[in-house]
This record gives sequence, structure tokens and C-alpha cells, in this order.
Amino acid sequence: MSATRRRGQAVPTLYVPILRWMRGERVALQRLSARAKVDVRPLFILAPKQFVGKEATKKHPAVAAPNVVANDIAAAWGQAEFYLDAGALPSAGAHHPMVHIAAACRAIGLRLIPATRLGAPQQYQAAVAHVVGMDHRGVCLRVDMAQMVNAAQWQAHFPFPPNDTDLIADVADNVQNVLNLGAVVVQAFQNLHMGAHWRSVSIAGASMPENFQGFASGRYTLPRHEWALWNSIHGNVPYGLGYGDYATVSFTPPPSGIKWGFPINARYTLPAEFLICRGVATTGYGSIDMAPSLKGTPVQFISMQREVRWRIVGRIRPSMRSLQGPVRRA
Repeated sequence: MSATRRRGQAVPTLYVPILRWMRGERVALQRLSARAKVDVRPLFILAPKQFVGKEATKKHPAVAAPNVVANDIAAAWGQAEFYLDAGALPSAGAHHPMVHIAAACRAIGLRLIPATRLGAPQQYQAAVAHVVGMDHRGVCLRVDMAQMVNAAQWQAHFPFPPNDTDLIADVADNVQNVLNLGAVVVQAFQNLHMGAHWRSVSIAGASMPENFQGFASGRYTLPRHEWALWNSIHGNVPYGLGYGDYATVSFTPPPSGIKWGFPINARYTLPAEFLICRGVATTGYGSIDMAPSLKGTPVQFISMQREVRWRIVGRIRPSMRSLQGPVRRA
């Protein structure tokens, strides 16, 4: 079975949120209840700017970058299993940083599963193999659709057997185009090479726009194409199909150095849509001064809460804890 039934709706037995290890994501993970973490295995993508140590202070000794990463993961996710892709980190010395991160995680009892891509640098692949050999938890392999369809051409050369590999077919921001293929994409998953022999198979993607230029302030709903795609496939394949997404952000990493006064957009996950509450700029041309906006916030916020409650409770009637997690609880 690729899904369970909750309140009449199919729910994946494995949910893989793909996260860029931003502070807001870490805080959100930390606030999840134990129930909301069941059947969730996040994939953290680590960028070079996030691999930084802490300097010594009068009260605390210096902390090396691998230990900072491990401590942050422990604080946000605890000892549940997670995937980590550190392929973007540059190699330095005899070992890739992934080896040191895994050692730091191992020392405090974290359950890391290394994630990789077919075209990852050789030194990173060697580091992944080292970690798999040390921890015996297998590996996560993220492929695009073309690589998935052609798995018969590369699977025999991949250094890990299918029964030790969690395969994620990540369609990235092409999810609507893939969804439009209809029966063709369903057939591709039905004919997946070694289909039922993979330890797990998941499909992931992101349909959230990179930005909301051209959207006036107000509330909008956008279809969740990645959720529709999973629903179109999961009941038609001879193996369990997990679900992954980029939560409520776009596939493209957010820009750095966003200036004060930039419009902030609140985003919520509904059963089949994203609810977007488009903000306004508080500085520059066409901006609205912050003081009147803040005075009106309580009324506007209560109105938004009522709309979210109506859209969720009025349609599928779960508890308000649906807002706590991404799509799995919707």
C-alpha cells in the first residue's frame, strides 16, 4: 500500500519535505508534535554558507562547523531518521565535510542517511559510501524524471543495491508539465526499473512560484500540482509511493539580503491548494506606512484565521493541528 486513509483522504505512508535548512524551517520542525513527525523523513540540503563554525566566547568554547550542523539538527529534529545532502559543500583535505558531519551526528546519536545525486562529485560520492559503511542505514538517491525513466542504464553501476536505496524522483519546478503528461507519467512509474525492489520510492516537486510579482495585496489560492501528481500515480503502481515537496517555498532558493520593507507573504497548505496572503511593501514607491498597517493587523489576522479555518475545517474537518505540518496532515 502506498497510502493510508484518513477522513476519506489518501495520505502517503512516507512524507519527505525537502528543506534548505533555513532558520524558519528549523524552528517549524522543532515545534512539530510527536504525532506530526510520524512517517516523516525530511531531506536537508546544506549550502556552503550554512557550514560555519562558532567562534569561542568568554562563556563558550569554539564549535567546529560539523558539530554546529549536528547540534542544530538535534535541536530541530531529534533522533528520528533524516536525509542530508551536503554535496554542495566544497571538499577540503583528505575527506569531504560529509564524513565529519556524519561523525558529529553519530557521536550524539543522530540517525543520518546520506543523500546524493547521480552526478555528484567523486569525493562526495566516496564520503557517502564511507558513511553508509559506518552507519548501515542505506542511502537516499534523488534523480530527475529522465534519470528515473532510464534507471535500467545506470542502476547496475550505482554503488548501492536497490534494497538499501530510497529513490526520490524529484521533478523540481516542472511539476505542472509532468502532471499534464497524464497516463504517460503513470506508465513511467509503473515501468520503473527494479520498481518494488527499491527500499522506498517517492515523487517530489514544487509548484510554488518563485515570487509574487504582479500579485496585488490580498488573498489567493494556487493549485498544489505536486499533490495532484502524487494522487494521480500512487494507486496505480505495484509498490508504495511516498510524497515529497518543498513545503511552502519555491524550488529556487530565496535571495539573500532582502531589504527591510519588502512585502512579506503568509503561505498556508490546504487540502488541494496553497493559500497565499500577499503583503504590501512598507518602504518605497506604492508602499503603505507600517503604523496604520499594524493598527489594522488584529482585525485582518482574525479574518485570515477564519478563512483558513473555514477552508480546512469546512472541507475535511480535521483539527486545527492541520496547520502544524505541511501537506500530510491536510
